[in-house]
Amino acid sequence: MKMIIEVSRIYRRSLLIIALLVIAPALVFAEQRILFAENFESGSATGWLFAGKGRNKVTEYEGNHSLNLSRQRNAQMTVDVEGYSRLDMTMQLAAFDLKKGESCKAEISSNGGERWQALLTVTPAMADGITLHSNTGRIKNPGSLKQLLLRFRADGGRKAKCWGDNVEILGKR
Repeated sequence: MKMIIEVSRIYRRSLLIIALLVIAPALVFAEQRILFAENFESGSATGWLFAGKGRNKVTEYEGNHSLNLSRQRNAQMTVDVEGYSRLDMTMQLAAFDLKKGESCKAEISSNGGERWQALLTVTPAMADGITLHSNTGRIKNPGSLKQLLLRFRADGGRKAKCWGDNVEILGKR
């Protein structure tokens, strides 16, 4: 009888450990949430606001779609981020035909667009027209921040081309 009780305790303890191993990762994962993701594979840039001199269109190269901006064109998106204690953002850019002093930028603003911070800058030396350069940034303790603005920006001459892609904003509570 004592052996049956001991086996029963071990069995219950094992079940508890297994349950914790299964539930714990789900709880950790539940804390982090995708607030915004865009890879332009739909072939459109729905929701993005465009401004500046130049053109914008979604283009395809070897099966991958990206947002193409030329000259001085920019594309902006607003993401609601209220209530999160940490924000992680990733943006990618490729470029072609950039001359000295020109660039393509992936930027963020936490103050309604009054000031922009470059998350990623592609310069003429990096502008091979193929390589998607990537960078990830983090805002810890964003406080009362309600919205985060994202922007892809072409800052070039008549031939400059920038491709923005694979945007992801994660929020952690």
